[in-house]
Amino acid sequence: MHEYLQLDPHYDIYFLSDPHGQYALLQDVLKEVGFRYPQDGEIRDRLFILGDMIDRGPDSMAILKAVQDCPAIYAIQGNHEQMACSAMKDNADRSLWIMNGGRWHEDVAIADVRKMLDFAANLPLCYTLQINGHRIGLVHAAVPAPCDWQQFTQCCNDRTLSKEDKYYAVWDRTVFTHDEHSVVSHIDAVLMGHNIVSGLKAKVSGNRVYIDGAMSMGDRGLLLKYRRGGEVLGLFQVFSFLREESTDGLMWI
Repeated sequence: MHEYLQLDPHYDIYFLSDPHGQYALLQDVLKEVGFRYPQDGEIRDRLFILGDMIDRGPDSMAILKAVQDCPAIYAIQGNHEQMACSAMKDNADRSLWIMNGGRWHEDVAIADVRKMLDFAANLPLCYTLQINGHRIGLVHAAVPAPCDWQQFTQCCNDRTLSKEDKYYAVWDRTVFTHDEHSVVSHIDAVLMGHNIVSGLKAKVSGNRVYIDGAMSMGDRGLLLKYRRGGEVLGLFQVFSFLREESTDGLMWI
C-alpha cells in the first residue's frame, strides 16, 4: 500500500491528478512538454498520477492500460478506483459508481473490466519519493490524523491502517476546505488531488500542494514538474493548460 522510490533528477519528473478517463488530453499534454518515454529499456522521464484515472471521461481503460504497460508511468489509488472495485464485487450495488461516472464499464467486456480493476486495487495508496535530497509524499486526498507522514506510511507498510483512515486518505475534503496552514510532519511536501483547485493554480496549504485542475472536464488541467528552486514550495514548476476551441490545440497559461 506504500511504495518508496529514490529518483535521479537527471530526467524530468512530472505529477498530475484526476485525469478521469481523458486519455487523449493526457497524451497531448505529455507530447507538448516533450515527455521522454523509455528507450532501449532505460526509463527516462517519469509521470506520477495521483489517483482517479477512471470515470467521467471517455477512455478509462486506456489510462489504466498506460499505467500498467509503461514503466515510466506510476499511479496511486483514488476514491474512484476504490469505488469501482467495491461496485464490481459480487452482488454489489453499482448505482453510486454509475452516478459518479462509472457507466463506461457497461460498454466493456466484464472480464476486461475486472482484470483492470484488479490491477488498480493493487496500486499503492501512497508514494514516498526521494529526489535530490527532498522527500515528497503522494496521496490522493489527505493524510489521516495526526498528519504525520512517517506514521501514515508505516501503518500502510504494516497493513495496520484502519478502514476509516484508508477511506479518509482518498475521500476527505474537510482539510482542503478548512485548513490552510497545518503542516504534515516528516516530509518536505505532500502532493494531492481529489479537490478541484480554482483558477488552474496549485493550492498550497502548509507543505500540502493540491493539483486537481479539473482534467475531468476534458479541456483543462494542471501539471507539476519537479524543479529545485521552483515557484511552488521551491520544489515544483506549474504548467496550467487549456484546450483552444478554435484549433483544438493546447494553450499554456
